[in-house]
Amino acid sequence: MVEQADDEVLRAAVTGVYAVPPAEFVATRTEWVARLRSQGRKDLAKEVGALRKPSVAAAAVNALVRAEDPATDRLREVGTRLRHAQSAMDASGLQGLRTERDAVLAAWVAAARRHAPVPLTAGGESEVRDTAVAALADADATAVVLSGTLTRALAYSGFGEVDVADAVARTSTGVVLTRIEGGGAEGEGGVPGPPDQPEPDEPEEPDDRLPRLQEELESAEAQVGRAREARKQAAATAGQRQDELEVARSGVEQARRLLAQAEKHATTAQGRADRAQEQEDAADEELAAARVARDEARRRLEEAQDAD
Repeated sequence: MVEQADDEVLRAAVTGVYAVPPAEFVATRTEWVARLRSQGRKDLAKEVGALRKPSVAAAAVNALVRAEDPATDRLREVGTRLRHAQSAMDASGLQGLRTERDAVLAAWVAAARRHAPVPLTAGGESEVRDTAVAALADADATAVVLSGTLTRALAYSGFGEVDVADAVARTSTGVVLTRIEGGGAEGEGGVPGPPDQPEPDEPEEPDDRLPRLQEELESAEAQVGRAREARKQAAATAGQRQDELEVARSGVEQARRLLAQAEKHATTAQGRADRAQEQEDAADEELAAARVARDEARRRLEEAQDAD
C-alpha cells in the first residue's frame, strides 16, 4: 500500500476531528493522536494534539460549511460586493446591499440551526450571526469561516480588521488547516484515515500533562467567551454608528456637489450683475451728458429770445 503524504494525513485527521460534535472532539482527537504515534508520525501527532476544541457556535458553522450549504456561496458573494463598495466609499451601494446582507445573515443562521450537531441557544445563534457579519466585512475572516475548522465565533467592531487569532485550526507554522472538500467524519463521508502501520517496538509513554493542559485551555476559552460577550454590545453599537457614518458621508458628498453647483451659479450671476452695473453706469453718464447738452441748448434759446 502506498503511504500517504504527511500533509494528506494531516488534512484527513483535521477533517475527521472537526466533523464530530463538540462532545466527541477530545476523544476523536485522542484517537487520531494515538494512531499517528503508532505509525511513527510523532510530529503530525503533535500537530493534531494541539487542535483546539470548537465552541458550540463554531461547530455549527463548521457543520454548515462541511455540508456545503448554499448559504456559504451567498456569504462569499455578498461579502465580496460589500467590501468593494466599502473600499470605494460607495454609500449608495452599501445602502442598496443592506437588504441582501440581512437576507444572507438570516439564511446563514437558519442553515447553522439545521446543520448544528447540537441545538443552538439564542446566544449561540447570536454568535453564529456575529461570525457571518465578520466574514462579510473581512476577506481573511471569510477564509477562516469557510475553512470548516473554526474554533470560536468571530466578531466585527464596525471598523478595522477582524481578530482571527486562535479562531481556526493552524499548523505550527501558522498555515490555516482546511477540511477535505466533501469530507465528513471517518466512516461517514469517506475521509481516509492514516494507513495501518505495525506497532512500534517501544510503547509511547502517556503524556500526563495533556488532561491538565486541556482543562487550562477550556478555562481560558471560557474567559475569552465571557469577554467576547461583554464586547458584543459595544460591537453592535459600533456597527450602527458605522452605518450612520456611511449615510452621513453620503450626505456630505451630496452637499459638496450641491455647494459646487451653487458656487458656479453664483459666479455666473455675479459676472452678469457686474456687466449690468457697468451698463447702468454708462447709461448714467450718457444721461448726465444729455442733461448738460439740454441745459446748454435751453440757455442759448433763452438768450436768443431775449436778444429779439
